[in-house]
Amino acid sequence: MKALCAFIKDADYGNGRNLDWAVFNKYPRLKTQFDQNNHYKMKSAKTLYKFVCAIYRTKQTAMDLALAKHEKRWIKVAPCYFSLVGTLFGNRKWPRGKYIAFGTIWSMYPRFLKDKTFHIPFWHRTPRYMPVIIAHELLHFMFYDYFYTRYQKYHKSKDNFFVWHVSEIFNTIIQNSPEWLACFKLKSFGYPEHRNIVARINHARRRNTAWDLNALIDNIIKEVQNQKLAP
Repeated sequence: MKALCAFIKDADYGNGRNLDWAVFNKYPRLKTQFDQNNHYKMKSAKTLYKFVCAIYRTKQTAMDLALAKHEKRWIKVAPCYFSLVGTLFGNRKWPRGKYIAFGTIWSMYPRFLKDKTFHIPFWHRTPRYMPVIIAHELLHFMFYDYFYTRYQKYHKSKDNFFVWHVSEIFNTIIQNSPEWLACFKLKSFGYPEHRNIVARINHARRRNTAWDLNALIDNIIKEVQNQKLAP
């Protein structure tokens, strides 16, 4: 329900795509529980809560087994992952938090910067992609901590979507680099509106052999500003 409310909040800010992708595409019948002509307002939070509880109640055993398998897959790549992050951020300490992954029934996986919790799918059509998802969400926590320390002027609510664009582009570039693909074997799926920026930055980086973290982020910021990406 917390994730669902976050999707609804995004829709209220003009980004109804997340609600469509995460909820309606997977559970079309839930559209009847929303007033889409009024910023996707819930008709009855109680009815939606009952729907969510029913799924967790009937599929609890299958969900527990799925999460156990996800954990085993993650443990195999975790040492490589934390080594890559350490190299990238100069062995910067991870920000304090719970670092708990919760299984979700939705098709998108929000993360919560305040307590460092995040969502992963209970089921995925490509199970070996699960470590990529976990790595992606964890990387957000390190990136945001670094970004807001260096770029404090963007630590305002009005800049949230701007920083989101920067963070997603950053993750896509990093996770699809040769050194990261050697660890995870599978590419991270980026957002379609970021493809041109990712392609341009990757093309320019072919001449470099090591990451210049600050230069990379500065470049992404300029690209997002020039393209004027919408929320």
